[in-house]
Amino acid sequence: MKPQKIRITPDMIINDMGIERVENFFNEFDIVGDPLYGIDGEKPVVHPRHDHWWIGQTDLSFTVELDGIYQITNIYIYNDYDEYKPEKDKADYGVRKVRVKMGTPFSWEFNEEFGAEVRKWTGFEAKHETQYINFSFNNNQAPSEIIIYGYKVKDVIEEIPERKEHKKKSLQHFVGMNAFINDGNDVLRCVNYIREYHPWTWSCTPDRENTKIAMSPSFAGPWDFDDYYTKLHNWGIECVPTYSTHSKRDPKDQVCDSTDPYNYYSYAAMLFQIVARYGSNKDIDPDLIQVAEGQEKKIGLGVMNALEPLNEPDGTWLGRIPYYSPFEHAAFLSMCYDGHEGKYKNVGVKQADPNFMMSMSGGAGLHYGRLRAMQFWCKYNRKDGKLPFDVINAHCYCGKKLDEEGIAKLANVNTEDRGDQGQAVWVGISPEEGNIVGAFDRIREFRDRYYPDMEIWLTEFGWDTNQSYKTSTSAHAYAEYTGRQVQAMWLVREYLLLSSIGIEKAAMYMSRDCGPEETAIGKYGSSGLIRFPIEIDPTNVIQGNKKDSFYYVYTLKEMLKDCYFDSVLDSGNENVMLFKYVTNEGKAKYAVWCKTSDGTKVPDYKLTVGEGEFKLVEFVNEAYAGKQSNLEVADGIITVNVSENPIFVVEK
Repeated sequence: MKPQKIRITPDMIINDMGIERVENFFNEFDIVGDPLYGIDGEKPVVHPRHDHWWIGQTDLSFTVELDGIYQITNIYIYNDYDEYKPEKDKADYGVRKVRVKMGTPFSWEFNEEFGAEVRKWTGFEAKHETQYINFSFNNNQAPSEIIIYGYKVKDVIEEIPERKEHKKKSLQHFVGMNAFINDGNDVLRCVNYIREYHPWTWSCTPDRENTKIAMSPSFAGPWDFDDYYTKLHNWGIECVPTYSTHSKRDPKDQVCDSTDPYNYYSYAAMLFQIVARYGSNKDIDPDLIQVAEGQEKKIGLGVMNALEPLNEPDGTWLGRIPYYSPFEHAAFLSMCYDGHEGKYKNVGVKQADPNFMMSMSGGAGLHYGRLRAMQFWCKYNRKDGKLPFDVINAHCYCGKKLDEEGIAKLANVNTEDRGDQGQAVWVGISPEEGNIVGAFDRIREFRDRYYPDMEIWLTEFGWDTNQSYKTSTSAHAYAEYTGRQVQAMWLVREYLLLSSIGIEKAAMYMSRDCGPEETAIGKYGSSGLIRFPIEIDPTNVIQGNKKDSFYYVYTLKEMLKDCYFDSVLDSGNENVMLFKYVTNEGKAKYAVWCKTSDGTKVPDYKLTVGEGEFKLVEFVNEAYAGKQSNLEVADGIITVNVSENPIFVVEK
């Protein structure tokens, strides 16, 4: 059979490294000709490696999953960089060699390396029958285009499960924030879910089989985490710590390949100890408990039921060592979840408490491709073939880039006051304009098809209140609203939107500003609910100045804590959002607001509620439960004024 060019589409590519736009290497299929048969086409566009400085120091790797079994015959690569010369900067030379693997993933039968010439199509024979082709380039540049030749010998029918409806859950622990052990008590109580930042070496001496923990007090000083977690539990606040790498020690043991779960033994051993202590399983051999000198052994305190290993391990800005590729991340989570299906004993969350939940590490964005690559690793490296976590966890901020004209239209500001961000700046936008609901579409569909019982959390979102255009996600003042009011309104609106699509937990970022609001420029420096408490001891933040957003979030927590989301209703007005919630007792609560961000108002809006008694709850500053007033019902209809600041209509 005559070999033909095989069309490679983005959904056929598994991005092993989780970086680069590797689909670019196949996006000129129709215009670059047919080099195997000497048919010229257009010269391929150069696709240099991008994103962060260290990426060029790593191999580029990805896997193509074909739509059947193919006989591969030839592969062609176009390389459009200068030849390598030792005296030249590395950025000036391109791909010198390419490694191609084919066959069974992770145990490839075909594994060969080929040289690539410069400024021309380089072709080589790569004969093998396969569904999978892995490419890796051991240089700091990338090819312009790749063409694969062959022909299909067998169809492979992938069984795609039907999408199942995800069961609605109570919003009792939905409204959350990122917080710290030294936040004041009144600050902590403004939500019913806390994502606690916890550098792992505060509580752990990583030493593989001799890993020990210190919680009461911790290695970080006087902080007592037994007291902290117990206090939150008694208040009805669900605390989910994220044991992060905000310390000098990265949790890779560096004893084997980074995609081998055994490389993460120390960290997983710590999780076993923490879950044994704070989970609800009391049937654990005390001899397995390892605590630091002077610490008391405790088992099954029952004050915690979930945790999160690592924060943003997919972040590329710190360099290669702390970055986790999707395969590394899957191996790490497999060890943390159940000791890689019990291969390693007394490590991981599930071996300490089978009912304890483990979230995946909160990702620096909503990355469906990363989930797919992790699932691919699990398919071939775990017997159950499943993702080793109970929660899909992501971060997402709503912002957009504006040019000088856009800035001038937005506000009368000095367009030079933008730091070093060139001719464009990022500004915060509302969750509706940012399409936060649509952003979850692909992840929700993936969950509903393959893991219908898995939860989805958004564990970072928010806006800064510093009004400088050096602040990348600032909630800028507009119309009659101050920047603080805009932050407060947008936070409430995003919580409401997330609740409507079944997100089980949402944690705004974060409890407090990183510095004085007026000078906290950059990303998220002034995104707190509490102003930076300059005038007090930084270990006691209870006296910090509360922003409007503190009271808005507190009020929303009170509104939703006894509710389930019911439905999105037709408001009859294209600018008005109308959500219905139902309490555990069957009472209705309606959230109403204008989805715009230009000062739109809808006076005398008619809301059909039926018979009963209702009250109005308005979000206002310095009120923990909002401003409340009675409403009159006339023929089952109430009349309210609607603006971009949400209100609740609550059945008594």
